[in-house]
Amino acid sequence: MIQTVFNMQYHASALASARAKQQHSAQDLVRLIDTANAPIIGIDADGMINEWNQTAARLTGYPKYEVLGENLVDHFIAEDSRSSVRRVLENALKGEDTANYEIPLVTRHGEQIHILLNATARRSQDDSIEGVIGIGQDITQRLEQESQLRQRVKLEALGGLTGGIAHDFNNLLTIIMGNLSLIETRTADEKEIIEDALKAAQDGSELVRSLLAFSRRQRLLPQNVDVFPVLNEFQRALTRILGESITLDLSIEPGARTLFVDRPQLETALLNLCINARDALEGNGHIVIQCRSRTLTPNEIEDFQIESSTKRDFISLLISDNGPGVPEDILEKIQEPFFTTKAAGQGSGLGLSSVAGFAKQSGGGMKIRSKEGHGTSVELILPIGGDESAMCESTFLDGKNDNGTTNQERDPRAISVLIVDDEPRIRQVAARWLQREGFKVSEACNAETALEILESINGEIDILFSDIVMPGDLDGQALALEVSRLYPSIKIQLATGYDHVRQSKKELEASPSIPTLAKPYDLNELSATFQRLARDSSRVMAH
Repeated sequence: MIQTVFNMQYHASALASARAKQQHSAQDLVRLIDTANAPIIGIDADGMINEWNQTAARLTGYPKYEVLGENLVDHFIAEDSRSSVRRVLENALKGEDTANYEIPLVTRHGEQIHILLNATARRSQDDSIEGVIGIGQDITQRLEQESQLRQRVKLEALGGLTGGIAHDFNNLLTIIMGNLSLIETRTADEKEIIEDALKAAQDGSELVRSLLAFSRRQRLLPQNVDVFPVLNEFQRALTRILGESITLDLSIEPGARTLFVDRPQLETALLNLCINARDALEGNGHIVIQCRSRTLTPNEIEDFQIESSTKRDFISLLISDNGPGVPEDILEKIQEPFFTTKAAGQGSGLGLSSVAGFAKQSGGGMKIRSKEGHGTSVELILPIGGDESAMCESTFLDGKNDNGTTNQERDPRAISVLIVDDEPRIRQVAARWLQREGFKVSEACNAETALEILESINGEIDILFSDIVMPGDLDGQALALEVSRLYPSIKIQLATGYDHVRQSKKELEASPSIPTLAKPYDLNELSATFQRLARDSSRVMAH
């Protein structure tokens, strides 16, 4: 009897100990689930939430006590994904596990986070399914980075295509504008017709310039620019454009004074942004331009997609409005060229894309922040000004006599020009015009032929006028450097449909800058350029 009582006490003690261990293990499991670094969400057989750990609470902004007993799909899944998520959960309730399924959770602030979920059935002790447990991974940032990478690759590809198209289109516009300028008009009607055609060609040229700004192939002439007078002049001019019902405020931090940019392109970029803001305000609202110094962190440099990682100090130009804001689905497309929400004929859709291209080509970046109902802000990050010796503004390759002095002016009729271009119709237009102006002209179809001509006449040419983009091993930039080395007395003038350079950065830094005309060039502009080159020419008539 005593032994029996002892055995019963022993078994009761062992059972109590086992139950205590089981309870302790269950508590450990609850703590493990609650403190896990991954979001863990559980539902019962009716789809009601019965598990919601701390990570899920942190990511969504909803504490556990607020969500328990709520329907997961109806209240916390984005509307367009509810049917597919409901199907996954129903399959899990049937015992069909789902691995790596992406679900969009809606946060307390109405934003979406993306969770990569592994859902499995939760079973009772008798192995019946009583719910679903899901263990996830927050992939929101990864998806954003992938989206930015896809967008960057798409825009880079489009930029390359744009540059090639712009080059060919500018060549065509040069031929059209040049030949129209060469026509001798006889009547007022004929003159008006030609002027209309020239105006259309010039409009085409402006369109190409916007495309080149987007693709970062426009030719910039950066210099140190004091932002205070520029922004103040800009504010006065823009007030008339915006109208009386839109106010414009300007705020310039005392330390933010000097930018290193192309001033006309900066003003064009600001004008584009302010006009966009005006249109968004629909005639009534407030625009603010803020200028301040900014030291960017490595993450911010990556966020603005600034290619140079050596600089940290920049100037920030922030243009904000209190308009209706931009919907999320439009925001990701807004920088694409030709994308516009305006009615047909009210905008080309190149404004923002060209501003972004200008900022990036200048060594900075652009970021747009907007939310429906809360206005829009566009921040330009641009390089801070400094040493004037770093300026990239074009200068002439000035030739000298053997004694090192620059000689007297010469009659343009005694000046000889070698035109180098692979497009014969462009050579013909330039040759006809320069011959009409009294220059002696010879032509070459590529850089190699030009060097052969120069060698055959011992460099007896006053001015080399070459396109930059040409087939062959040497482009116009390389030809100019070779000619300046072999024949230092020859003046050099380049032309290009876009700023295409094949040389390495090291070679360019070691070489002097070369004056360049942008195609399509106006023939009067061409005349003025060559008259100046004629005056500056270092070659002197021997007799």
